Amino acid sequence: MPDLQLYTLVVPSASQSQLGNLQRQELAQLGVLNQDGGITEQLSSNPADQTLNGVYRGQYAEKMATEVDELSSASGFEAVPLAGMGASAPLDGYYAVEEANVEPAQAQTGRAQRYELSLSKKGTKNDHWRALETNPNEDIDHEFGNDTSLLVGVPAAAEKVQWLNDDDWTRTPASAAATRSAELGDVDIYDLDGGETAAGTSNPTLLYEIGYTDEEDVDTRVYDTLGNAAKLDVDGNLQWQKVFSTTHDFDAEVILDTGLLRLRLDEPNGTLEAEEWDAGTGSWTTVGLEADQPVTIDLMDVDLMDVAMVRDRAQLTFDVGGKLFALNAIVTRGADTVQFTIPEGETGPIDPDLEDWLEPIASTSAVDPQPSKGLVSRREVRR
Repeated sequence: MPDLQLYTLVVPSASQSQLGNLQRQELAQLGVLNQDGGITEQLSSNPADQTLNGVYRGQYAEKMATEVDELSSASGFEAVPLAGMGASAPLDGYYAVEEANVEPAQAQTGRAQRYELSLSKKGTKNDHWRALETNPNEDIDHEFGNDTSLLVGVPAAAEKVQWLNDDDWTRTPASAAATRSAELGDVDIYDLDGGETAAGTSNPTLLYEIGYTDEEDVDTRVYDTLGNAAKLDVDGNLQWQKVFSTTHDFDAEVILDTGLLRLRLDEPNGTLEAEEWDAGTGSWTTVGLEADQPVTIDLMDVDLMDVAMVRDRAQLTFDVGGKLFALNAIVTRGADTVQFTIPEGETGPIDPDLEDWLEPIASTSAVDPQPSKGLVSRREVRR
């Protein structure tokens, strides 16, 4: 059995203690007034398409178990790929993680964590296209510019990229407007305005085909650094924690990462920094925001609002000269800047010192394509 990859998470073959079908009990939690917890009631018994049982062991076992647990309850990851790494496996396909049970395998240590995942199959590459849908928001409020270009990113590894007219299900070949080199792969940039002309409709969907283990390389990520400055430890192992839930409890830096730009949000120290990917040197370069931080401005709070596969969003509250001011920060797949926007409940304009501080990494776009990644059945678009 090869190692398995569940979206961005790896399930090593050594930790797979069971791989097979399971009768999964659908449960409902009934809250009881004036009583902690709840009563578990069995509603029905339906077959889960796949289960993964195993034990994570070693220094990062607890971190890896938490990642799996968060993925199971995350709203932005409804259909993720599961596949063999380096070799295909019979279970290759798209799945929803319906349920996860995680607990210590040994009471005396956190270095062994037992997990059980229940998965329901959503389809395969043979019966579904990967889809990038958009819902453009033109109510973006900031002073960084007024560019109205609607750009979205698709992995350069994708094949058969095409525009879909959602009204009549016709398809048209799509051509990238540019290509950007990110940390883990190249991203092709597509212009939605050109797509509207080609597809003959507003807000067309991009369809494409891509290998199960390739699609996550250039997706957006959110990390909890767990107090570690570097992403990898001295042995090359990932020591940052991948975050899938907006309810994640942070005690250290929060990082929003597009593979082209990292926004490092350091709430404990009241500051932020950014790093840009240098494809020429294959390394990250610090922008220098922390060194240029105005003495009258502190990052007071980071509120993670959305975590998904191609778009993440956080609300940042700054103390600006004794007054609080909120800005939403949005990162999307293929973007090399951050889209800042004044929230609906906040009163602008942005303080000039805050504007000047963030300007080096701020997008000049006045529109947000609001991309989301899903699946479209091939049956629906057949002629």
